[in-house]
Amino acid sequence: MPRDATATFDGLVVGYGTHSSDNDTPGVQAGSGIVVVQTEIVGTRVPDTASAVNGIATPQAHIIPRGALIVRATLVVTVAWTSGGAALLDIGLWSRGLATEVVDDADGLWDGGTVAELTTIGEVNVLDGALLPIADGITTGIVGRTADMDCVLTAEYETAAWTAGIAMLTVEYIPPFVSAGRTLAV
Repeated sequence: MPRDATATFDGLVVGYGTHSSDNDTPGVQAGSGIVVVQTEIVGTRVPDTASAVNGIATPQAHIIPRGALIVRATLVVTVAWTSGGAALLDIGLWSRGLATEVVDDADGLWDGGTVAELTTIGEVNVLDGALLPIADGITTGIVGRTADMDCVLTAEYETAAWTAGIAMLTVEYIPPFVSAGRTLAV
């Protein structure tokens, strides 16, 4: 959001200007026992190594509770992706809330998405990483299994950086419930 002009009221600086966008802030919808998280991934902002504080894990990142079960993830291309080399896109999870953040599964949602899979606008990629039930018919996609903590979505590139591209990531999960709670044995 631009701050074309500011005014100060009792020491508080208030910005004024035309609202541009909130695309970097994930949208979250909950209902019927499933939480749906949508966030935009901008290719030029994808780092070479994901962490809990870079890439799509902005300070406003949605925190997925430890013990949640990921049931589906899709990536819809809205601007064609390009790269100066043979770039690959990984999407996964990192811890959020530890003194030293750790990777849960850096490519657990998508391991090695290619340029060919990201060039057609409107193309829907059903992600099939190890954290999703489609990978083996039964899911091992329990959030925080490795990190032992709540997690955020992250993205990173392999081989070469992305020079353009935007996609909408949608992740659906079932929060921990009943006696399992957040301390679900993983």
